[in-house]
Formats: sequence, structure tokens, C-alpha cells
Amino acid sequence: MGQKDLAAKQFERSPEVFADIINAFIFEGEQIVFPEDLQSAPTESLYLAVNGALRNQYNDVSKYEMKNGRIATQYTLENQSGPDYRILLRKAGYEGAIYRQQYSGRDIYPAITLVLYWGDKAWNASRDFYRLFRRKKIHRMARKYIDNVCLHMYSMRTLPLEIRQRFKSDMRVVVDYLAEGKEYEPTDQEIADVNGTMRMLYALTGDADFINNIGMLQERQRRGGRVTMCEVVDKFVQRGREQGIKEGIKEGIKGEQVRCATAFVKESVIQKQSKEYIMGILRTCFQMQEEEADNLYRECMGIRLYAG
Repeated sequence: MGQKDLAAKQFERSPEVFADIINAFIFEGEQIVFPEDLQSAPTESLYLAVNGALRNQYNDVSKYEMKNGRIATQYTLENQSGPDYRILLRKAGYEGAIYRQQYSGRDIYPAITLVLYWGDKAWNASRDFYRLFRRKKIHRMARKYIDNVCLHMYSMRTLPLEIRQRFKSDMRVVVDYLAEGKEYEPTDQEIADVNGTMRMLYALTGDADFINNIGMLQERQRRGGRVTMCEVVDKFVQRGREQGIKEGIKEGIKGEQVRCATAFVKESVIQKQSKEYIMGILRTCFQMQEEEADNLYRECMGIRLYAG
């Protein structure tokens, strides 16, 4: 995912955002996992390649939920920008490594993986092993012995409102903005992590204004002010207004130039100046292209002939 992946990892590493994602998707908005109970878990595991070499594999963000000083659950978030059935195989590899590490440990705990899909295209790849292997010639009696690894995947750009309302952290700002698009209306929700949220929105939308205004928003926050998407959207509106003024000035200058050029052609026609002379002045003095100058000349000649 490139910059999207880096921005997503940075954003999701926040205990508040991570816990919010788990509570929103797994516990349907109820606060079961608390940020203070989370500890960073390893994101690297090892596996044996076909050639016998030892290889490493990385997942995106993983955290332990601690209860009474012991690991209760390990949650992992994977970010995807495009449909890919191989995420099923990676998930099996990641969770297999987690369980293998518990073989000689004192604790055993479940490993839960959620896939956050940030892409625009519909996910058309298999979401479980049964579908992944459906085209394989596997005997019907053998199929029931296949452990079905399932993909718990969420399309982050198109989450319905009832799910978005479960979020309490800065993730609510991100999913609302993506889902509502041009119809987005900012709320008064305070943004806790200005840098992470703005960089996440920039990575997902490509709008540089999100990162251009980070310094200003952080300074407002340092002075004790609240930062909401209202301030961010206000900056966008101001940018649009300034751009409109610039375009208006530009159009005004161009309009005045055309009016002067029209008056020149009309006067030159009355004085019976040649077309070559008129066209030359339009190109050199009025900086008109050949086609534009010719159209203006024909228009003025039509007006002249009609007036005559």
C-alpha cells in the first residue's frame, strides 16, 4: 500500500484507535477492550521456505490484551488496498506462528485477526478456505476435514452509518469522511491525534491540504484550543474562496482583453484595414491564437456586414 500502509500503521498503533477498532467491529460498539490494557505484540514471525531457508513474515499492527498481568487475547490488524486471496494464507501463517509460540509457554490465548480494506474496488477474492479450494479436485469426504480459515474483512470506505457510529476515537472522523464524500458534514468531535489523523486522510484521499495544515492545527491544540473537522473544512472553504477570487480576476482580465480586441477589429474594419494586418495585431499585441483571432475577425465582419 506504500504511503497508505505506513500512515495506517502509524494511526492504528495508537492504543485508543486500536481499542476502538476492536470494540467497534468485534464487540459492536461496547467498550470491552481498554487502551490501558493493550501492549505491543511482535509483528514478525518465522517460517520455513520451500528451499529449506528460514524466512520472516510481518503483519501490520498486533497487540496483546492483558488481564491480571497475563495475556488474554492477541489482536492483529492487517491493512489491504486491493482484493487478494493470499491474505487468507498469510493469516493462517501469522496465527499458526502465534499458536506455535504458545506450545512451550505457560499461557495459551486466542489470536484474532481483522482485515481493514481501504480499496475502492469491490472485494471479489475468496474470504475462506472452503471457497478458496472449491475448484480443486478434492474428494467430498475429505473436504469436511479441511479447517476453514475465515477472513474477517471490513470495507472501510463504505461502512454503513450504524457501524460508523460505534467508533469513539479519531477513526470516526476518517470513516465518516470516506463514506460521505462530497456530502460530508463535519461534527464537533475533537481530534486527539492531529498528526496521525491528517496524515491518514492525506494518504487515503491524496489531498495535500490535510498535511499542509497540520502545523496550524497542532499550534491551536497546544494553546488549549479544540481541533475538529470544522476547522479543517473551513480551511478547504477558504482555499476554494481564494482560488475563486484568483480565477475571477483572471477571467476579468481576459474579458477586458477580448473587449479591447473586439473594438480594435471593428475600428480597423471601418478603416478598411487588411485582414492580414488585423490578424497580425491580434496575435502579437493581444496574444491570441490563430483560431481565436480568426473567430473574432469573422464575428466582427459579420456584425459589420449586418450593420451595413
